[in-house]
Amino acid sequence: MIALNFPQTTLVGKHVPKTAFYKNLEVCSRMKQHFVDDVERITWLYKLAPSTLNVTDGTTVHEIVVFGVQLKEKDCPTDMFLFIDQNVPRHVVFVLEYGGECKVMLNYKEWADVAKGTFRIVKTFSSEWMRCDELSLPLKGQTMDVVYETMAGAVSGFGTTSSKDTKRIVELQALIDKTMKDIEVLQRKIRGERQLNIQIEMNGEARRLKRQLAQWNAEILQLKR
Repeated sequence: MIALNFPQTTLVGKHVPKTAFYKNLEVCSRMKQHFVDDVERITWLYKLAPSTLNVTDGTTVHEIVVFGVQLKEKDCPTDMFLFIDQNVPRHVVFVLEYGGECKVMLNYKEWADVAKGTFRIVKTFSSEWMRCDELSLPLKGQTMDVVYETMAGAVSGFGTTSSKDTKRIVELQALIDKTMKDIEVLQRKIRGERQLNIQIEMNGEARRLKRQLAQWNAEILQLKR
């Protein structure tokens, strides 16, 4: 069984039948087939909660479930883990295992409907594959909110400990990706434009977008820890 350096009080170590994740839900045959074709075994590794840790309850995070997933193929589709996360009414961390290597996957999420227990996935974060005995995950913070945010900050590489900072970096990265594509389109138009005055105008817009990129990248560096 995959082991992290977590307190003994958090250990669960129970096998979870794959059907438990979809038997009471309306799910397409393709998703069911993912569980059959891509997953060998799912284990509930740890329960992180005020009852198992010396921390106080969070405002948005009340329990973190850590699942160990033994894969049949290393390049397993991620939509299955999104499906689990959207339907499990807790915050989830996945430890994926294949061929003696492991990585952590965390679908960073926020509540969509608390009453219905549903979430909206903000961004999927994954660590690099590594030897399972080298795998680690921080367990820091005095509240469940901070415990989760610290984990997300580690897996994402952001080093953040607050949802505000994490979401802002995700937002900025999306803006940067879009703007870089806009610049590429603009540069192609410049190369194909024959009128000098229009070229000058488009070059000016490209420079403005590049300055904006520099500002956003600088903000990301300030937010990362």
